[in-house]
Amino acid sequence: MQKFLNALPLIAIVALIWFYFQQPNNDKPKLAKRPSETTSQRCEVVEGSIYDGDTFRVRCSGKEQKIRLCGIDAPETKQPLGIESRDYLRSLVAKASNKVIVIEMDRDKYNRTVAEVLFDTPEGEQSVQEEMLKAGMVYHYKQFSANCHNADVFDTAEDIGRSQKLGVWQLSGGGQRPWDYRKQNKS
Repeated sequence: MQKFLNALPLIAIVALIWFYFQQPNNDKPKLAKRPSETTSQRCEVVEGSIYDGDTFRVRCSGKEQKIRLCGIDAPETKQPLGIESRDYLRSLVAKASNKVIVIEMDRDKYNRTVAEVLFDTPEGEQSVQEEMLKAGMVYHYKQFSANCHNADVFDTAEDIGRSQKLGVWQLSGGGQRPWDYRKQNKS
């Protein structure tokens, strides 16, 4: 019995270590994954078609379509950081040699394809939306992310950009949200 009592602190330490490593690591962002139940297409971004930080055209299997990135909203080009947001998206696409994976989620009222978009990296497929959010170049557009498979990842990515005060998060209060800007500037 005495040997058991002497070993009790060691057993407790081992149990605590085991319990610690069983807990999810909330410090690391979840990486966006391609949903297995949807179809995806490998496409090429049409040169010169990146209008802003959330819209561009792609050519897939010979057909051209306009893509609206699911779950995010970029500052309008006339807003602070609007041009920077567009240029950051251009740089991500350029790093991927203009090749992306389009996962269609929906169609919007302008008949654009609303999609999650991935690109290949040496570490595997990466979400365009996640990268834009982590850099603070866009906002998570929660009211329009219900169909996005990676909406929870977008929340985490936006939190990273905000906590590091990147991009729009350098502006007072995170700047004016694009949806509010459009509403205020409607003609």
